[in-house]
Amino acid sequence: MSDPAGPDTKLYGGYADWKQWQGDFAASDRHARYFAAELAGIALPGKRVLEIGFGNGSFMAWARQQGANVSGTEIDERMIARAKDKGFDAHGPSLDALVARRLTFDLIAAFDVFEHWSKDELLANLRQLHALLDSGGVLVARFPNGHSPFGRVYQYGDITHATVLSSSSIEQLARMTGFEVQRVENARRVPARRDFWTVLKHHWRRRQRARIEILLGKLYGIGRLPLDPNLTAVLRKAG
Repeated sequence: MSDPAGPDTKLYGGYADWKQWQGDFAASDRHARYFAAELAGIALPGKRVLEIGFGNGSFMAWARQQGANVSGTEIDERMIARAKDKGFDAHGPSLDALVARRLTFDLIAAFDVFEHWSKDELLANLRQLHALLDSGGVLVARFPNGHSPFGRVYQYGDITHATVLSSSSIEQLARMTGFEVQRVENARRVPARRDFWTVLKHHWRRRQRARIEILLGKLYGIGRLPLDPNLTAVLRKAG
């Protein structure tokens, strides 16, 4: 998890073991389908991609398979070493160091990272991420859904989580840091398997969930209310 101001490393003692990270740097079939769905319409071949808090490395592995030039940051030194062993350009958590080197990227991904930052850190780090993106570059971030009671499962299941976020608070942060909001929605879901009945049930549940979200949104007069445990924001640097 990146934090140019300096994370409280005591909280992350044994974190990789608790998360059961092995440093596989491989994307399972379901992970690959999820990343493809979340990044639909974003071309990766030949693009410069940075992942913040790459963890076990599944996204970095998938992005490299798509032909991207991939870099990443992580707070866990063992994972950094493992990433370098696998041939990735891996760095510690300081965004300041990347900005000082005048590096720029076409895409920055931050899966399950924003919730680890305090409000002040979110503001500072988003400004740093904005500086690291090339003109027209895209930031993709997934985080627990503060609008939903189901988001509490992830938000409060990890003592390193510092801030609860929602679609409206992300839009507020984007406005403060120079980003354009392309979408903030339920994180993409993919069925566990590809067989016909599993896919059919998946689509039926998604339609039912959408009806409930629209109904609740009308009830409270706020538009559709996303209820999935996670939200994904796609933010763009103008240019």
